[in-house]
Amino acid sequence: MILKKLLSKRAQISIEIGMLIAAAVAVATIAVYLYVSNVENAAEDAGDRATAVTGNLSNIAENYTERISNILGG
Repeated sequence: MILKKLLSKRAQISIEIGMLIAAAVAVATIAVYLYVSNVENAAEDAGDRATAVTGNLSNIAENYTERISNILGG
């Protein structure tokens, strides 16, 4: 009797497993999309910050060079 019940619900179990797998694939796809977009944004932010730091260091170097030349020349 138990065996008969298990065999009769075989298709239902198969459909449920298929739906579980489909849901897992959907969640994984969304997670990958969010990860890739986050990595892309992080790379752009790092580039912008590097450019800003380089500009700031250049300005500081110019200021100190000007001060030294004023001390030595003036």
